[in-house]
Order: sequence, then C-alpha cells, then structure tokens
Amino acid sequence: MSDGLAFATVNEAYTNYPNKLFYPYFVGVELEIIDKNENGHPVDSEATRLNQIETQIEILLKKEHTVHFVGRVTRNGTRDILYYIDSPKLTQKQVADFCDEISKERKIKFGIQKDSEWNAVSGFVR
Repeated sequence: MSDGLAFATVNEAYTNYPNKLFYPYFVGVELEIIDKNENGHPVDSEATRLNQIETQIEILLKKEHTVHFVGRVTRNGTRDILYYIDSPKLTQKQVADFCDEISKERKIKFGIQKDSEWNAVSGFVR
C-alpha cells in the first residue's frame, strides 16, 4: 500500500457468497495501533489488545444483528475490521458510548453504510 506493508486476514468462504443481498450493510471499524514496530504493525501485546477490542465489537454487533466477519487489514498504524450485517439496529447512542470508551485509549472510527454489492470488500472477496 502507499503507506507501507499491509496484512489482510480474510474469510474466503465469502467469495461468491450467494446471500450477500440479505446482509447489505457494511460495518467498518478503524482502530489506531499504539504500540507498533518500525513497519507500523502491532507488537505482540498490542495485537492482543486489538483482538480484545475486536471481540468487544462483535459482542456489540451480535446483540442486535446477524454478523458476518469478512476480515481485518493491518497496515501502518491502523487496523481495519470488516463486517456485514442484516440491517442497522444499533442506536447512535450505543455506537457513541462504545466509541467513547475505546477512544479513552486510542482513536477509533466506526461506520455503517449500505453496500448491497459488498463493494467495500471487493478487493478481497467477489
């Protein structure tokens, strides 16, 4: 990538997934990597914390949604986590409260947008 080396972990079972239209909302979460190596990738303890946050995100989403975890991308200073859901049922307050808690330790961007064609992950799955 233009900002350096990136690693992607992708669930390839979603390649040619026939039910994409039933899960038309993309949930993208971008987390700041704080403790990182010279490539901007997380050191072991930071990777553990990022995985814990990812689990928290899944718990939040699964309270109200059917969730499909498509993958994660770790790049220079940032981890992106990629999901699809059936329809957005979280309130603005629920998202804000969650992000406020995480932002006490690191930057977070949390977005939900309609993407029936799964274009946001087209570089990973078809």
